[in-house]
Amino acid sequence: MNYYTEDFDDQLDGIAIYQRYPLLKPFVGSDYGRNGPRILLIAESHYLPRESTVHGDPERWYRGVEGDLCSTHEQPWMRTRRILNKPLKGWTAKGHAIYRNIESALLKAGLPANDSVFRQVAFMNAFQRPAKHGDSIKQTKQDIEVAVETINQVIEALRPDHIVFVSTKAKRTVGKQLGQNSFGVHHPACPWWNRKQDGVNSKQRFINHISKCWNVTEAS
Repeated sequence: MNYYTEDFDDQLDGIAIYQRYPLLKPFVGSDYGRNGPRILLIAESHYLPRESTVHGDPERWYRGVEGDLCSTHEQPWMRTRRILNKPLKGWTAKGHAIYRNIESALLKAGLPANDSVFRQVAFMNAFQRPAKHGDSIKQTKQDIEVAVETINQVIEALRPDHIVFVSTKAKRTVGKQLGQNSFGVHHPACPWWNRKQDGVNSKQRFINHISKCWNVTEAS
């Protein structure tokens, strides 16, 4: 069963990086914009297995294509839609803490649970080159340029009402260059997600922001 829609793919398929790496296309929930506002969540990046090298050189990566990756050992790590396409509490892998924590926070913000709370939102990564296994991406100028160009085109296609970065690195380097305002919190799998700053942690800031966006739009 798919919890996402392909209704926006005519536009998304025209984006340069997705022509090279279609697996990176955003997950767009099947109820995106139907029960509330259009919310686009932007994380940091995928990462590939420890032994992978294809993504180590940015120039090589952006010249490459999806077929350069092993279909069984590398491609599954960057299938955005397939990774997000799970029912409630469907993320059991250690490396999927980000999705478990976002799911929990979206539910606490008041989004409908149904069989998948991610049905209600869209999700993508800011950086279109995977990071080294178990590490945060060491972004280059090229990574940032591709990220800005890609996200602005995704915004044009999905027309979100709200953009929320779940990565301070992506928010600081990319968010300020977008054509639409955005909100940002720490990565849901990092310690700062639960660590308080000025009396509130990123998890609660995320919940408060999403709840406000959802309820204001619902009320209007």
